[in-house]
Amino acid sequence: MSPFHPALLRPPGPVVADVRVLPPRGLNTSWYLDVNRLARHTSWAHGFMHAYALWLGPVLLAAAFLALYAVAWWRRAPRATALLILGGVGTLVALGLNQIVGHAAGELRPYATHPRALVLVGKTSDYSFPSDHSIVAGGLTMSLVLVAGAAVWRWGTRRGGEIRSGGEAGPGRSGVVMALVVANVVLGLFLCFARVYVGAHYPGDVVAGYLLSSLVVVVASLLRPVAYRVVDALEPTVLGAILRRPGRLAAS
Repeated sequence: MSPFHPALLRPPGPVVADVRVLPPRGLNTSWYLDVNRLARHTSWAHGFMHAYALWLGPVLLAAAFLALYAVAWWRRAPRATALLILGGVGTLVALGLNQIVGHAAGELRPYATHPRALVLVGKTSDYSFPSDHSIVAGGLTMSLVLVAGAAVWRWGTRRGGEIRSGGEAGPGRSGVVMALVVANVVLGLFLCFARVYVGAHYPGDVVAGYLLSSLVVVVASLLRPVAYRVVDALEPTVLGAILRRPGRLAAS
């Protein structure tokens, strides 16, 4: 028996019986095999794609996320940082939901169904649908998109019944902000492709993960009124330094 026989790739206690390929079966199978053939003919890219699909892609996505946080912090836009924090929490929630969805779907890894497929990463025993890496890609990307498009780049705090605002916050659609958003979109989509390229997932797995986490982050962003009230309460305290660059308030 092969060490990666489907019977050995089955986690304990699935909700439903294991399935080999989720719908759309034809597209999932044909596109997976097409990308796998591409991988066989591009051996010069194997080292980079292996690294990108495992750790480099998530690291670059996280770096872009933290860079936008730093921009918001430097521009004294605590509501932008609060919205980013909501996006990060939403991404973590999506990762948790992914475990439930994965066990409910019960889809085996592609290399269990296609034992001759080229696989450039270590074979694992967890389910294939949805992809954890695409969850991270979709969640962090949607977080940046929401913050870039929101009117949160001028901040205000209430002191003694008077609203005071910082004068250094720039527009949400500045060149730096939009460059970070575009970079995150490109890096995230390429990570989804890389997970199929290395043989770890079907295309449907990465699409589902990307959309699931994007939806969860959008839902989490509906809590922004609560987050803004927390920001108004914390900004005058020492914890305000987490939300914005320290500096003297300027009257509106």
